[in-house]
Amino acid sequence: MNYFKECLTLDEAKNLFRTLCFKLHPDKNNGNSQDFIIMYDQFENFKPSTVREGDENFQASEFYNIVKTFEGLQNVLVTFVGSFIWLEDEQGHEGSTKDQREKIKAIILEGYNKPRFASKRVKWYYSPIGYKQSFGSNKSFSELKTTWGSQTYKPKERAELRA
Repeated sequence: MNYFKECLTLDEAKNLFRTLCFKLHPDKNNGNSQDFIIMYDQFENFKPSTVREGDENFQASEFYNIVKTFEGLQNVLVTFVGSFIWLEDEQGHEGSTKDQREKIKAIILEGYNKPRFASKRVKWYYSPIGYKQSFGSNKSFSELKTTWGSQTYKPKERAELRA
């Protein structure tokens, strides 16, 4: 099966990759490791028919490592909106992200600025390096997701031992 045959751009392939990771990963939903490996190899070798500036240096393994970086955060959703990565409390308020503020601030992603807290949206975000905010957007988070496309997932939580 060619998972990415309908994808024309790298962004389409990335969105499909995120979705397929949740369906096929052996640790999720009784996924099959063989199917996951096949899909991962296809993604790594994907060549878009429409190339944007910056896409030519894309590495699937780096993208997958970004996704795995957020494992261990508790009650947090990770949403990719365009080239931004957003972290939000599962319940839609500041609770879990506020409690894990130091953990979030310690997560440094190659190619992204340090995480910042957007108080109006009550979410943390990583912006790509080189991004310069000229003014605050008046769009709601759901409008941003509609405009730029999005994919949300819940990272795998790890139990923490307490003394």
